[in-house]
Amino acid sequence: MNELIAFFFATGISLYGSMVAGLVNVNVVYAALHQSKQHAKWMALGGVLPELLYSAIAIFGVELVRTNQKLFDVLQFAVIPILIGMGVFFLFQKQDPDAIQEDKSQKRSFLKGLLLAMVNPQLITFWFGWLLIAYTFLDFDDYSLISPKLTFVLGTAVGAYIMLRILIYITVRNRDRILGWMRFPINKVIGWILVVIGLLQLGITLIHQFS
Repeated sequence: MNELIAFFFATGISLYGSMVAGLVNVNVVYAALHQSKQHAKWMALGGVLPELLYSAIAIFGVELVRTNQKLFDVLQFAVIPILIGMGVFFLFQKQDPDAIQEDKSQKRSFLKGLLLAMVNPQLITFWFGWLLIAYTFLDFDDYSLISPKLTFVLGTAVGAYIMLRILIYITVRNRDRILGWMRFPINKVIGWILVVIGLLQLGITLIHQFS
């Protein structure tokens, strides 16, 4: 059961995180608009592979931190202002729908997606923070078939790929309206979600500390 919970938790968070405009998803949207659906699919596949690497590194980091209970408790509190701060940042961030890099070269789409994602090591910090939250309700060492650590890592890539495929589908079916769709204030929605999650994490952490 823990392995399934870890997988779906990571998939959900990855879906949510991939909604934020970034190098990979804006280039995937551009490829779907101006090149081809297949071009965009290969770019999306290359763009999600670094999720596996960076989330695995984050798990390794959390495991090291857990050997020091005091440090682990401090970091569980530290992630709260980070989540709320990120939420406030997105609430006031102005979206730039024109921030799309045109691919004028003949490099393969898969390689471009891979490279664009590899230059985003912030994913380590992103997954480190969510793992600190996951460890408050999930036992990564208790499983029956496969380690929840592995299913968590797989979930990070699956969630990101699903979101990119959704973006490709929407883009292809709504080519004429996509620019207007991209101006939807999705950053504000993401910002409020982060703030709420930060407050919930504060409550969960306080309960654990005083129980």
